[in-house]
Amino acid sequence: MSVLRLREFRENRKLSQRDVSKVMEIKQASYWAWENGKASPSPSQIIKLCKLFKCTPNDLFGVKGHYQAAMYLLDQEE
Repeated sequence: MSVLRLREFRENRKLSQRDVSKVMEIKQASYWAWENGKASPSPSQIIKLCKLFKCTPNDLFGVKGHYQAAMYLLDQEE
């Protein structure tokens, strides 16, 4: 699984890992593991994170940037 942009979103909201873990109703160590790519949230937890951070799953996974880069490479092949 690609690394989530959790730290970026959390820091932009000025939240600590403890703050997010309380909202998510998980242990702080579990949230740390998500943020460091050691574990992954479930689909329902991803939705909850998106609501907390006011973003889409695509934003959270950084999909837009990958999509734009792929489209640029395709354009270069023509």
